[in-house]
Amino acid sequence: MNTFLSSTQEALLEQYRSFVKEHIAPLASELDHDSAQTKDVLQKLAQVGYLGITVAKEYGGSGRPFLDLILLCEAVGEAEPGICLTLSSHYAVIELINKYGTATQKSRYLPLLARGEYLGAIAVNEVNAGTDYRAVQSKCSDTNKLQAEKTWVVNADIASIFAVTARYGENDGQTCLRLVDSPDRKGIAFSGNRKIFGLSSAHISDIKFDGYDLGKESLLCDDANADEAINFAFCIAKCMLAAGCVGMVEAAILISAEHARQREQFGQKLSQFQAIQWKLADMSAEGSAARLLTYRAAWSKEEKPEDFLRTAAMCKLFAGKVARVHSAEAVQIMGSFGILEDSTVERIYRDVRVCQIYEGTSDVQKLILQRML
Repeated sequence: MNTFLSSTQEALLEQYRSFVKEHIAPLASELDHDSAQTKDVLQKLAQVGYLGITVAKEYGGSGRPFLDLILLCEAVGEAEPGICLTLSSHYAVIELINKYGTATQKSRYLPLLARGEYLGAIAVNEVNAGTDYRAVQSKCSDTNKLQAEKTWVVNADIASIFAVTARYGENDGQTCLRLVDSPDRKGIAFSGNRKIFGLSSAHISDIKFDGYDLGKESLLCDDANADEAINFAFCIAKCMLAAGCVGMVEAAILISAEHARQREQFGQKLSQFQAIQWKLADMSAEGSAARLLTYRAAWSKEEKPEDFLRTAAMCKLFAGKVARVHSAEAVQIMGSFGILEDSTVERIYRDVRVCQIYEGTSDVQKLILQRML
């Protein structure tokens, strides 16, 4: 694999950064305090086609490779990584339909998702079934009625289509993945948005389906490929969050390096102290390593899918660790300026910690990798 971007992809990354600089970065502080603004950002992303990057052109998307989507997440992560979490749930639904959907499901839903008329959400977690999604208690009856209570659902109250795990069959012994098509969200009960200390722009809520009528075209995956599909969806989200972490490291480097060049102590600039120089050097080297590993995972999704589970776990684990360590170093370099509430590095420091929890904790990624050795 050529681990360096093509000239076209480098230009695309700069295009994404220009968009983020104009439309997302100025709202970063507001988004951190009020997730209601997220809808406006999503509308802007939809207007330029960024909600359908991996959707085939025949369905109204851009038909671009997964790596191009990862570049968008990297650019967004530099300013507001909470939007990366929002995008990860949306695109996980898109990629599930791309890979497992019927012709009818693709022609119906992909154009809506690509245009942003529909937003996607993954509803897997339950109170007693998080990482262990096989422990779900949600049920789908023979008459396609869904009884489910899902928790920690990203995009819950703004999504129009949900990919939901449930049990079915004799003694509820099998697992399936169903599409819940509900643009008006009638018949679905929502809790209020959960307040978390990072990635605050994401809409996160609990939802309840009480005898919801799924219809005849709702089945996405049955027990034969449900495990594979759920793992695949998580891998999509892992790579997107890892790219957000890469973006956060890049932002932390730029901000702390500029501060070190400007701030003077004991008669010289901070950048002249070896201790600061070494911190910045480590940030640069390890941030670049995280970027390349994330690109490698994105590439493997289409070019070497047998490696996707492993490389997605690796990039999520490593990029999250690098971002956590070096966002803390950025705070250290900034000193009292770094611990100011609502400073950029303070937001990064909080956001990174959530990235190590969502879409599979760092510990779970280690378990995945250990099992594959």
